[in-house]
Amino acid sequence: MKIIRIFSFIGLLVSLYLLYAYEISKDIVCIGSGCEIVANSIYSKFLNISLPFWGVLFYISVMILSFKKWENLLLFILIVGAVFSIYLTLIEIFVIKAICFWCLISAICTWVMALYAGLVNVKK
Repeated sequence: MKIIRIFSFIGLLVSLYLLYAYEISKDIVCIGSGCEIVANSIYSKFLNISLPFWGVLFYISVMILSFKKWENLLLFILIVGAVFSIYLTLIEIFVIKAICFWCLISAICTWVMALYAGLVNVKK
């Protein structure tokens, strides 16, 4: 579970930064110009709430569940998060045609946690 805690912390930091950049500063420090393009797209919100806010909720939930004994719920949330991040990454590549460096870091954190949780669950 230590790996999940580390990657959820990294993902939380990324999401908090993006939440600040989306909602307060309106300026994103990024490698390339993809972050601004993605942030200003119609895909930057889900249910009319900015995706970084959902990311904060997701990573806090994962972190809390990593300390509990609810491995099945944690695995379920990580799988949903991984599938959603794959969807968003495909939207970036094929629809928006821009890659956000921060979004990619968040997606990688989610994929690593989901794969790790899946492997740990399979070994049981």
